[in-house]
Amino acid sequence: MLTVDVEEWFHAPEHPLGVDVAQWDRLPPSLPSAIDRTLGLLESMQVRATFFTLGWVARKQPSLVKQIAQAGHEIGCHGWDHTPLERMDSDAFRLDLARSRAALEDLLGFSVTAYRAPRWSMGRRCWPYSILAEAGFKISSSRLCIAGLGLGQSHPRRIDGVLEIPAFSARLLGIPLPAGGTLALRILPLSWLRRARHRQTARRRPAVYWFHPWEVDPEAPRLRAGALFTAVRYGALQALPARLQALIPAGDRTLSTAARALEYG
Repeated sequence: MLTVDVEEWFHAPEHPLGVDVAQWDRLPPSLPSAIDRTLGLLESMQVRATFFTLGWVARKQPSLVKQIAQAGHEIGCHGWDHTPLERMDSDAFRLDLARSRAALEDLLGFSVTAYRAPRWSMGRRCWPYSILAEAGFKISSSRLCIAGLGLGQSHPRRIDGVLEIPAFSARLLGIPLPAGGTLALRILPLSWLRRARHRQTARRRPAVYWFHPWEVDPEAPRLRAGALFTAVRYGALQALPARLQALIPAGDRTLSTAARALEYG
């Protein structure tokens, strides 16, 4: 399965610009170019993906969200402004969901039923799922089961009526790594990544890959930070398109398709 987190280059809550909302309107947008490149890449791969989209993006760049939907891709909700769950209580989460989902549905004219928590902040939290179900969401892909993000069970399961399909992680030397995205997807040996995907799918578990539009746009601005942040966020970006082409088969790779297969397979 293939997912895209539709957010701007500065939507990084671990960076000062990512939390300084007052500056966002003064920063140069990358999404018009990045979405064009992303859609072109997926068209060349003949793949339909799920685009988890911020409500903020739907308000600021409505034509881009329509462009994604018109290209045949699934639209999911990524919250309003990329605020992680640890910064919200239940009431704030309800408001965030209502605001972001309304922005997407009013724009698109159809229901949005898939959700992804910003920055994999679901962790082992269970309380958000009842709120997701209450709001009408059916599917979530909000967990990445690696150290620092709650570990936990990486197989799909239903929680309070919502089907959680975690992002793809795999163990290397006993250490769980984010095999479906980030620096790991870009630099780990392709042979290992293929074997890890085979082990995942052999157990009837979807291998959920993800990336951001700015990752495939060399013209996108970059956040300035320390050497480690820069290496993890931007290392080997040029390798990402070829990795996706090598690992994602053509076809409908949306989360809704995965959910139907899990439900009836």
